[in-house]
Amino acid sequence: MPQIEIQTRKDIAAFLPCAIESALESYITFSQEEATNAQKKYNAKDFKAHHDACKVAIAHIELLIKLARWADLPDPKLENADKQAMLCAILENANGELDRN
Repeated sequence: MPQIEIQTRKDIAAFLPCAIESALESYITFSQEEATNAQKKYNAKDFKAHHDACKVAIAHIELLIKLARWADLPDPKLENADKQAMLCAILENANGELDRN
């Protein structure tokens, strides 16, 4: 494997857990706004905008998961066991959230 690819995988492995967690937290918070604002009467434009934004967030999470697959992560050779376990848990959580939606 070329050195640049090895370094790229290391860089992705370092940033990916935080990126996925942040995207999931943002999505969950934003998507639940509609539920917590149930008393507010949404018009069709607001409803569409909210759901379009949720779709964009889901697409972002899916792309991060695809990036993890492209980089063949988690990879025990790149990080310690704790970080690998954390990345596995985050990826499972992200996949679970996507499956629910």
